[in-house]
Amino acid sequence: MKRPRLGLLLLPSLATLAVLARAEVLERVIVKVNGEIVTQSEFEARQLATVQAARVPAAEVSAYLRQHNAKILQEAIDDLLLAQRAAELGYKISAQYLQDVVEGIKKENKIATDEELEKQLRREGMSVQDLKRNIERQVLKRQVLQRDLEAKSAVSEAEARADYEARKAEYTRPESLQLHEIVIRADVPSAAALAAEIVKRARAGEDFGELAKSHSAGPTAGGGGDLGRFGKGDLAPDVERVAFSLEAGGVSDPIPVTEGYRILRVSDKAPGSVTPFEEARADIMRRLGQGRAAQAYESYMEGLRKAALVDLRVREVPLDVAVPSTPPLEVPALDKPAPVGGSGEDPNAEVVVSPPTRPERVRPPALPGEPTPSPSPSPSPPPQG
Repeated sequence: MKRPRLGLLLLPSLATLAVLARAEVLERVIVKVNGEIVTQSEFEARQLATVQAARVPAAEVSAYLRQHNAKILQEAIDDLLLAQRAAELGYKISAQYLQDVVEGIKKENKIATDEELEKQLRREGMSVQDLKRNIERQVLKRQVLQRDLEAKSAVSEAEARADYEARKAEYTRPESLQLHEIVIRADVPSAAALAAEIVKRARAGEDFGELAKSHSAGPTAGGGGDLGRFGKGDLAPDVERVAFSLEAGGVSDPIPVTEGYRILRVSDKAPGSVTPFEEARADIMRRLGQGRAAQAYESYMEGLRKAALVDLRVREVPLDVAVPSTPPLEVPALDKPAPVGGSGEDPNAEVVVSPPTRPERVRPPALPGEPTPSPSPSPSPPPQG
């Protein structure tokens, strides 16, 4: 299975953090969220990551950004809100967990030493610390969403079974068969006798496909008369009645039709079946959970937004970014569990909790020209349990 590129897994990507590395230089602030800022460099890095993830052709970048800048800005705001929520909860990622992920990146990219990794990262305009900070943000976001949303996304056995019963037709497979034909035209000399002779030869074991190639006037002759696979209800009633009365390998009597005679053969036949609930349960719970998680996520983020002080500083942002030609490093999926530890810092825990310090928040006044919140799903979606 192909590993995801870091540019698609983390926002911003390795290739784009070169811009973020320069964010310490005094520059324009795009937006302030509860006193924390998104700089123009960071916003441009997000633009680039979005363009790379969507594989936008160079000639279409400006138009794409014009259409998506409001969404990119909202995602930047939301990421800050989630980082602030993690800080309120006192969440921290252990240095050992971050180092383990870095070692995984080295292994995935066949990088033997720290020096080689640093050299590769420098080519992408960043350092090991930049990489670790980016990983830390994404893991903390995932932890916050898991803590605050997991219960709201849970699907019970009873709910899954009710959905199964309501959509049972989707889990029902009708009886089906593979059908072949030979068409004998009415204007062929002794057409009826020829059709009867072909039926006799086919029933005696002669290859039906070869008979079709030699004698059929139908459009399927070149393919040995193969019509394809059909379920009950897919065929015309008169054809279906004859076809489904045959067993696998059976050949029909000549059927009079407008153009002459039609001979049918069933090469394969499968009975109808219903997928039992036990086999469908996992997919049903996943589907219901994903829909519920998306709704819970949007509602949750809307609550964080309403409680935040958002100060939008600019009304225009760049509409062009330079996409680097060097592909980013590939990274293993960050699926290693990072459980929340107890109160205080445990050096062996991957996520530890320090005493929370909740910043004061006020509801902001409406800002003229502020983008309508319309975030896409988070790069680290709520866990499905």
